[in-house]
Amino acid sequence: MSNEFHVTSLIVQVQPEKMADVRQQIMAIENAELSANNEVKLVVVVEGPSQKSLMDDIATINAIPGVLSATMVYHQSEALDEDEN
Repeated sequence: MSNEFHVTSLIVQVQPEKMADVRQQIMAIENAELSANNEVKLVVVVEGPSQKSLMDDIATINAIPGVLSATMVYHQSEALDEDEN
């Protein structure tokens, strides 16, 4: 039996006055990592075992107060052998 590994990147647009709070909340998400940012945009990488787990994390990011949008710009999935878990 194989498992899957999914990775996606997002552009997250943020209200400038909420940037510090949004960054902190995204960094608290277990499978999310901040790649780059400026005063209104973040690049976020999210990894997970399924497309559903990624979509759940994206929904969580979209629900953070101050987030204007979280747009997926890249998605890749790989089938893993059992010994690659």
